[in-house]
Amino acid sequence: MKIMVCLISGQHIPNLLSIRSETPVPDRLVLIVTPLMRARDKHNQLLNALAVGGLDYGPRHDIKDLTKEDSISETYDLLKKIHKEHLNDELVVNLTGGTKPMCIGAYEFSKEKHLRTLYVPEGNQHEAKDLLGESSVDLKHRISTAEFLEGYGFGVQNPGDLKISRERADDLFELAALLTANNEDHGLRGMLGKIQGLMEEKKRNDRKGWNRDGLILTEESNVYLDNESLRSKIASKLGLKTKDSMLLGSLDKHRAEFLAGKWLEVFVWGMLNPFVEGEKIWDLNQGVRVGKAFPGEDNDLDVSFMMNQSLCTVECKTGGQEHDPAGKDVLYKIEAIKSGLRAIRVKTYLATTSDNVIDPQKGGIKEPLLRRADIYECKIIASGKLRELAELYFLNNPKLMERVAEEFEIREAIKR
Repeated sequence: MKIMVCLISGQHIPNLLSIRSETPVPDRLVLIVTPLMRARDKHNQLLNALAVGGLDYGPRHDIKDLTKEDSISETYDLLKKIHKEHLNDELVVNLTGGTKPMCIGAYEFSKEKHLRTLYVPEGNQHEAKDLLGESSVDLKHRISTAEFLEGYGFGVQNPGDLKISRERADDLFELAALLTANNEDHGLRGMLGKIQGLMEEKKRNDRKGWNRDGLILTEESNVYLDNESLRSKIASKLGLKTKDSMLLGSLDKHRAEFLAGKWLEVFVWGMLNPFVEGEKIWDLNQGVRVGKAFPGEDNDLDVSFMMNQSLCTVECKTGGQEHDPAGKDVLYKIEAIKSGLRAIRVKTYLATTSDNVIDPQKGGIKEPLLRRADIYECKIIASGKLRELAELYFLNNPKLMERVAEEFEIREAIKR
C-alpha cells in the first residue's frame, strides 16, 4: 500500500498536486498538523479540495499532531513513529508544507530510511523533485477553481450556473465585441446607461416582476440610440423592435443585465476562450460565486480562469462609475477579495471602459492608480486597449491572440 505523508501548511496546492500526480495515487494519506494549522482547519481544507476534484480520502487518512512546529527532533520522532506503523508499506514524504524545522526533521528521517522525498518549488509548480534521488515527478494535474478555493476554506457556490453562463456568453459574444469596439460612442453610452438605470429601478421597486419579466421597453422608457447600424444590430440580436431611434420590446433579466454592463464580462471571456483550446489557461468562467458553506457574504468573480496553477480574476467595469470618481474603490475591492483568500497564487486584473481611471490631462491611466495597482499586483486594462482588441477581432487580424496574451500575461509555464 502506498502512503503519502504531507506536512500541512497554509498553502495546500503543493500537497494536492503531489497527491494527484502520483501513479498510482496514494492509497492513504498521513497528515502532520501543527496546532496553528489545526485551528485554521487546513488539514480538512486539503481533504475537501481533493474531494471536490473527485479524490475522496475521507475514510483513508490519518491525522498526526505535532505540538512544536519549530522542533526538528519532534518531527523526526513523529516520522519514526509513522514509519513503524507502516513497515510493510511504501512511504512517500512530501516536504513542501510545514515550517523549515519540520522540513529538516522530515528530511533527515527520510534520508536515513531511503524514502522517496518530494519537494515542489514555489517558482515551478509543474514538477516535484525527489530530493534523495535523481528523478522528478511531472505535476500534470491542473488545479480547478473549485480545488483552489476549497483549500482556503471557500467554495464555488453556483457550479450549476456556470455551464449556462458559458452558453449565454458564447451566444452574445459578437454583440459584446461590437459594444466594446464602439464604447466611445456617446449615444451608445447613454443608451446603455439608460438600461442600467431602468434595471436598478425595476429591481428596487418590483423584484418579483424583475425576476419574472426582466425589462419591458416601451415608448415611455425612452431608450433610444441614434446610430442606426448599432441600433439595428442590437435589436436583431436581442429580439427587440425599433421605432425611429427607439428600442422597444422585452428583455429577460439576463439580457437586460448584459446591456447594463455584463457585455464587457462576455467580451473578456470571449477574448480568453481561444487560450483554453490552446491549453494555456483552463477553467474559464463568467460569474463564479465564491463563498463559504455557512451563511455570509459571497463575492462574484466577473471572469475567472486558472493559469500556471494560479487563480486569475478579472473585475469588469463599465459606465460612468460616479460612485468611484477617483477609481480607487474598485482596486480596494479587488485587493480585499484577494487578501481574504490568504492565497499566494492569485493574479488580478481590472478591465474597464470607464473614464474614472483616465487622467484627463495626460490621457493615460492616472499615476496614483498605477502605483496602487502595482502594490496590489493588479493589472489595469483600460478602454483604449479593450477597444483595440475588439477592432482587431472584427478585422480578423492575426495579431489578436498575441495582443490578448500580452494584456493578460499569458505565457508558457517555465520549467526549471
